[in-house]
Amino acid sequence: MADELSLSLALDPEQGVVRLVLNGHTVGRLGGHGGDPKIRLDPQFQDQFAAVEPYAAALFANMGETLSAALFEIGSFRVNQAGRPQGMAIPSQRRTQLHLGCGPDEREGWLNIDYRPSSPLGFDPAKNFLNYDLRAGLPLPDASADLIFSSHFFEHLRHEHATRLMRDCRRVLRSGGKARFQMPDYEKAMRAYVDRDPAIFADGQAQGLLNHMPAYSRHWGDLISRAVYEFYEHKYIWDPENLGAALIAAGFSAVREDNAVEGLDNLSDMRKDASFYVEAIA
Repeated sequence: MADELSLSLALDPEQGVVRLVLNGHTVGRLGGHGGDPKIRLDPQFQDQFAAVEPYAAALFANMGETLSAALFEIGSFRVNQAGRPQGMAIPSQRRTQLHLGCGPDEREGWLNIDYRPSSPLGFDPAKNFLNYDLRAGLPLPDASADLIFSSHFFEHLRHEHATRLMRDCRRVLRSGGKARFQMPDYEKAMRAYVDRDPAIFADGQAQGLLNHMPAYSRHWGDLISRAVYEFYEHKYIWDPENLGAALIAAGFSAVREDNAVEGLDNLSDMRKDASFYVEAIA
C-alpha cells in the first residue's frame, strides 16, 4: 500500500481545514479534536479509495497531538481573520467591560471573548460575544475599557502568550482601569499533596476529579496531576507572586491580592475554594 499511495496533508487557512491529499488530489480532511483527530473522506471518494482511511489512520496513529494542534491553529487563523476587524468595530459602549476566556459563562453587560473554532465567525451582538483566539491579543482600541476579568483562563496559555496578553490588557484599559484575575490556587493543592490531607483527597474524589482514571490510578499523584495539568490543557503555573511581577512588567501601576467578590468572580463550588484573586490597576 505504501508503494501505491502518496499521502499528505495540506493546510487551508482560508477555509480553516486540514485537507487529506492522495496522489495529488484532495480526497478528504481531518476532523475531531482533543488529540484524537479523525480521517474524513469526501463522499465521492469513499468507494474508490476504500483503503485510504485505515491506511491513513495507521500512518497518523502516533501523531494525534500534532494533528490536533494543526486543526487548532488553522481554525485560529480563520477565526481571527474575521474577528479582528469586527472587534475594532464593536460600539464603544459594548466593550467597556471585557470577559476574557469566558467559556459558557456569557455575562450580560460584558463583551465576552473566547475562541470557538466550530462556532460562527466574528461578533455576535445578541450575546455580545466575540469569537477570537486571545493568544493574538485584544482586537480593541487603546484606552477603551474600564474593567477586564478572567477566571481560570491564563493558565491555559503559554507564558509568552499570557504575558503578551497582559500587556495588551494594559493597553486597552483606560488610566485607573482594573484587570481582575481569578486563578487556580496550586499552593493549596500542593500543600494538601505534601500533607496527604485526607479531607482534600476525599473532596476531590467526591467531585469526580478521578472518575476518568482506571481504578488503580486514583491516588494522590493522580489527583495532583489532574489539578495541575487539567487533561493536558494547562500550560503554566501562576501564583500571586509571579503573576504580580508579570503584571507590573506589563505596565500596570499596582497589583494586590484580593478576596473573592460576590457577583464578579466565578464562585461555583469547585472554583470558590480553589482560587486566588489578583487585581491590577492600569
